[in-house]
Amino acid sequence: MKKQNIVFVGFRGAGKSRFGRAFAEETGLPFADLDAEVEFILGQPILEFVQAHGWQVFREVEQRVTHDFSRNFSGIIATGGGTIENSKNLQNLKKNSGFVFLNPQFSDIKKYLLGEEVRGNYQRVNPSMPLAQELDQLWAQRKDIYAATAEHEVNPDFKGDANQEARKMLDVLPASILPKAPPKRRVAVFASRNGSTLQGLIEAQEKGRIPNVEFVLFVSDNEKAGAIKKAKGHFTAVEVLPAEKETSREEYDRALINLLREHKPDLILLAGWMRILSPLYCEQFGEQTYNVHPSLLPEYAGLMGDDVHSAVLDAGEKYTGCTIHRVSADVDAGETVLQRKVIVDDNDTVESLRKKVQKQEILGFCEALERR
Repeated sequence: MKKQNIVFVGFRGAGKSRFGRAFAEETGLPFADLDAEVEFILGQPILEFVQAHGWQVFREVEQRVTHDFSRNFSGIIATGGGTIENSKNLQNLKKNSGFVFLNPQFSDIKKYLLGEEVRGNYQRVNPSMPLAQELDQLWAQRKDIYAATAEHEVNPDFKGDANQEARKMLDVLPASILPKAPPKRRVAVFASRNGSTLQGLIEAQEKGRIPNVEFVLFVSDNEKAGAIKKAKGHFTAVEVLPAEKETSREEYDRALINLLREHKPDLILLAGWMRILSPLYCEQFGEQTYNVHPSLLPEYAGLMGDDVHSAVLDAGEKYTGCTIHRVSADVDAGETVLQRKVIVDDNDTVESLRKKVQKQEILGFCEALERR
């Protein structure tokens, strides 16, 4: 039976990310490394966060991220070594995921992790004992959990080529468990400013999150926009169309329409695009153009950027977030594609809220691009 996700579980250092990414490449499926996704939300490496805040706080963040991916992602998920020891993580993932226990020789894993400690890349769970003893204890505690949790077990060669080992896994795993790959999509991006969201999308593609996407056209109306440099080398075409003061919206949008007709994208993403699109544009491409607004529309419609975050803080909101919506002639009034929430903390500022919401904008666009 097909599942929404295939979840790779196994001991820390077993290669869940390496083999999971290769498995995703071989199947054309999106890939998510939960540790990497947690680091994306945290804004710093897990090792540094744990040293500053402790394992318990880290596990709470990990739980929120796991819940998000169990609901809003479809593909291959690599878990952290202790992810499924949290019963809520396990419960959330089990609702729609098939589990594969990645189990190479433990002696190879142990040797690798001992080397990681020497290199300063291993965060100890129990520093009162030698690491070799700690690893043996953790393996004894967790191996039966992994085996009992997973419907399937694979035993790749730890030292082997990841893609070759992934193909071996495909030979032994039933094809019926594989999620359906998302459709291929040609994507255009319009941006007017620095391009933080654009950069996030490029990095998501490089990590395997949106393997179905081909970036075919980038357009900016600002020749000084930082997004232009970010786009070069990642898009088939990069176009800069400065808007002259005497040019009407419709005249400007005709140039956009001609570019879109030439490059034939399936979707157009407005990632910090500061121009209001004309009714002419919306009639022809509004249905396939997705804008992101930094609030939970219809709240704070019409406001832009930091004005939204300032208004959220002034109103004492408990939640904010972003809305991905189709473009219409009426500003911020197009059909909602999806929304993503964040908690507004007591110590949030405009800057901290902007960073939190921008991350959800990137995740929201990725989710929209993965949809079938």
